[in-house]
Amino acid sequence: MNKLLTYFRYFLDYMKFGDLGSVVASFRYIVSKKSHSSDRVIRTSAGIFYCRKNTNDFQFANYYYEWGVKKYLLDHHKEYTVFIDGGACVGGYSILMARLGLRTIAFEPVQFNYAVLMKNLELNKLTSKVEAFPIGLGDKSFAADFVFNPVNTGASHIAAANETSNCTVDISAFDSIYPTLGIKKEDRILVKLDVEGMEPLALLGAEQFIRTFPNLTFVLEDKHSGEDSIKDSLNRFASFDYGIVDEFNIFAKKYNRNS
Repeated sequence: MNKLLTYFRYFLDYMKFGDLGSVVASFRYIVSKKSHSSDRVIRTSAGIFYCRKNTNDFQFANYYYEWGVKKYLLDHHKEYTVFIDGGACVGGYSILMARLGLRTIAFEPVQFNYAVLMKNLELNKLTSKVEAFPIGLGDKSFAADFVFNPVNTGASHIAAANETSNCTVDISAFDSIYPTLGIKKEDRILVKLDVEGMEPLALLGAEQFIRTFPNLTFVLEDKHSGEDSIKDSLNRFASFDYGIVDEFNIFAKKYNRNS
């Protein structure tokens, strides 16, 4: 039932802009895991997006993709001044939050995705409003062997021992980056972290950031890392209130004893 509702929402957003091509691509992807055979530029309620052929970029572009997370961001965005998008892929969340007026900082390590992210920022006239870095977030700086999924482009991840890498990406600790970003102590910061199982390591690499900034909330995918592992990482550095966003994501809001 939930899947039917999701597909219906997708359908409504595509049809709002007369995009029959994405409707057809959706059915084809569901049935055969194949997609449209030529590059396209589509408009959705989330913005304008370049969609690579033979990928599910069109799905990421849909306003209702990962609706539980989107709804949480839409419901709470006025509480924040800065949005950090860890694992930005083609920029769906970065574009949405930048259009809502938040200062937005995006990280996407896979060059194939980063190039599309930059193209999408240009299509939405947001290149001056979103700072984007071709870097992944981890616990230290290193070059990682990655598996890039050419169809499900958001599922790229560090190659396991039994997998063959098809690209190399740069990983850095956020603590080595944020001092150059000019984030202020009084900023109210929302971090979305979806890094395909590297969430605990990315949090370890952000220890000083987590300790330093009082107004801090995370939305984290726990599908691969596990909720307990994520909470253990965060609880090393500060106290957090936790809650459920959807079946694959939790939120963690820093609890300040002096507030």
